[in-house]
Amino acid sequence: MSGPDPSTMVDADDDLVGDLLAATIELVLEADGSIDPRARLVARDGQLSITGADGPLLRVPRAAMVRVDRVTWGADPDRVEILDTPDDIGDVELQLLYVQAALHNQCGRLPWLARTHPAVADLPAPLVAAVRRVVPSFRAPMITPLDLLWANRCFRIPLDDGPAERVLVPLVDLLNHHADGAAGSWDGVAFSVDARRPFGGDECALDYGMDRDAMELAVVYGFADASAHVAHTAPMTVDVPGVGEVSLDRMTFDVTDPGLPLRQVEAASGWDREDCAAVVQAVAESSLGDLQAIEVESAAAPGSGAARTLADAARHQAAVIQAAVIDTGQR
Repeated sequence: MSGPDPSTMVDADDDLVGDLLAATIELVLEADGSIDPRARLVARDGQLSITGADGPLLRVPRAAMVRVDRVTWGADPDRVEILDTPDDIGDVELQLLYVQAALHNQCGRLPWLARTHPAVADLPAPLVAAVRRVVPSFRAPMITPLDLLWANRCFRIPLDDGPAERVLVPLVDLLNHHADGAAGSWDGVAFSVDARRPFGGDECALDYGMDRDAMELAVVYGFADASAHVAHTAPMTVDVPGVGEVSLDRMTFDVTDPGLPLRQVEAASGWDREDCAAVVQAVAESSLGDLQAIEVESAAAPGSGAARTLADAARHQAAVIQAAVIDTGQR
């Protein structure tokens, strides 16, 4: 094994967390992966991130990836428990499996998710209903904190010429999301990420992809994304003066392309520009009302971090719509 000394690349406020992060680096390097020696793995109060400098940041080879859906997991709601492993698991993958389970247990990840993530935390029924008007799939079906952990931290990658499956890519899974973060790449041999630092400091970020808006990121990943520049509407029917009832599956507002909603309606309907603008305005007003309802209902759970996340995401989403909507002279 060659490369940097893992112990010098960790900045942790918990000694065991620091040892587990250093072990993760060591195992990735043992599998012929790489990490920029200027990178630092940071742990504060159970929250993990990576800082770095410009250039290639991480390269994690296939042998260092953990196939989480091939593992049999225990049902303890507070701890990640490994009951059985696949017969074809490699030595490095096996070691990383146990190191990552220990890392998340030491960080208290499952109890933290249960308290703070909108998908699993205790929330008032009216707030859940309000969110579903914006993201219809919210909490349908309900999942466990363990399922949520892997859903949040894994990539779907086709390994060994097979179909795509959920894979934990150690180190890469520590990168937080930003819309201007790096885009990871899988070449069939390794997963690679360059350093991108869009937060204004040294922290590196990954763009989680799929062009999700703030509400979608809140219900999937559990945080309010202030970097989101799009807002997608749920299916709705609006009553537009001079046009009548209009049903739409989805409309996208984008602060980087304010004319997008108008073009979407024009392409779908063939109506004149004035009527299309009226439809956009009606959809925007309906969506803003739904987002306002989320803020109002969140106030019924003042001590809930999950409710606060939903309120913050709704507020940002409303700001995106207000910034992106075409000024038709009606607002």
